[in-house]
Order: sequence, then C-alpha cells, then structure tokens
Amino acid sequence: MSEAKSLLNSFFDALVSAVYPRKCPVCRRVSGAIPCARCGQSLVRENFRFELPLPLVDEVRAFYSYEASAAELVKALKYRRETSLVRFMSNEMHDLFLAWDPEIDTIVPVPIHRSRLSWRGFNQASSLCERLPSHLVGQDLVRIRRTMPQVKLTPEERSANLVGAFRCPSDIVGKRVLLVDDVFTTGATANECAKALKEAGASWVGVLVFAVRRR
Repeated sequence: MSEAKSLLNSFFDALVSAVYPRKCPVCRRVSGAIPCARCGQSLVRENFRFELPLPLVDEVRAFYSYEASAAELVKALKYRRETSLVRFMSNEMHDLFLAWDPEIDTIVPVPIHRSRLSWRGFNQASSLCERLPSHLVGQDLVRIRRTMPQVKLTPEERSANLVGAFRCPSDIVGKRVLLVDDVFTTGATANECAKALKEAGASWVGVLVFAVRRR
C-alpha cells in the first residue's frame, strides 16, 4: 500500500512540475535547481569581515555583497516569499558559520513582528538558521513594536524607526551572542538588536548575514 502511495505521489509531483515547471526565483527561467546554475555561478563568495563603527555590534560576517544575484535572492525570499530558496541560502549560512567558527553561547535570529509574521508566513532570519547548530538557536529576542519596513526609509529614519522595537527576556549575562539576519545595509536593525541584547547582559554580539552592502 505504501509503495502504491509513493508511486502516486511521484506521479502527482511529476504532473505538477509538467504543468507548473519550477522557475529560478532570480531570473525566472525554468530550472530544476533553485537558484538555477547560471544564477548560482554568478554568486562569488568574498567572505566580508567588518568591525564597524557601530557602538554595540562587535563584528559582522557575510559571504556576499548585497548586489546583483545576491540581492535578488534576498528580495525573492523576503518580499516574494520564495521559500524554495531556504535550502540554498541556509546552506550558505552554514558554510559561512563554519568558516568563521565564532566562540558563541547562543544564536539569535532577528525577530519580526507578529503582524508581519502572519502576513509573510515565516521569518526569513529564522529560516536561514536551519543548518546552524540547533542546540544553540534560541528565542532570546522578541520584537515588541511594529515598525515601518526599513527599505522605505532613509538611514536616519531607519535608526529612529527601530528605537525600542526589541526586547531580550532571557538571562544572557556574560554570554556571547550571534545575531542572524538576511542582509546588513545601514546596520540600524543589528545595532538596535545588539542594544537589547547588551542591556540584558550579553558580553559580545556578532552578526552573521547572507549579504552585506559594500561600505
């Protein structure tokens, strides 16, 4: 019975693929791979490392510059909800984590407000943690205030927009925290998250992101 069900599921999947062939979320070409081979090959790992002039973020690491295909991947996941990209992007985050090998006590994905979570259906930062050590991934940060989407704001407005938006309800005194997000642009989100974490006692806050805007 189970074999017949498996065959039926395979037939159904093949039928759906024939009627609605999978497309690369970046270039929209029909492709069995997500992203397609062409877009995947256009991604060049640069292993960015920043010790930034932000008062609360200690270090930022990323493989990609936030441009071209890397930027399109971030936008496709976040704004078009192309969750087929999670496997690829979380694998990249895993490789970046291993290349960095930071000494940390906990991993914290940047939280989104419950209203945005309800609309989007997932938190992209949490999705990017899929291949990171699960025993380290926690919910030590909550978003307590709904804010305007950062993409619509100027750098100055971004900082003001996020003031008081995050809170850490956990006991993290003396802990080294790795914050995970999809992209680092002005640093406003990461800095405000780090503020909440350090007010709760974190001794160090590093940031792991898929892509970073060149400085």
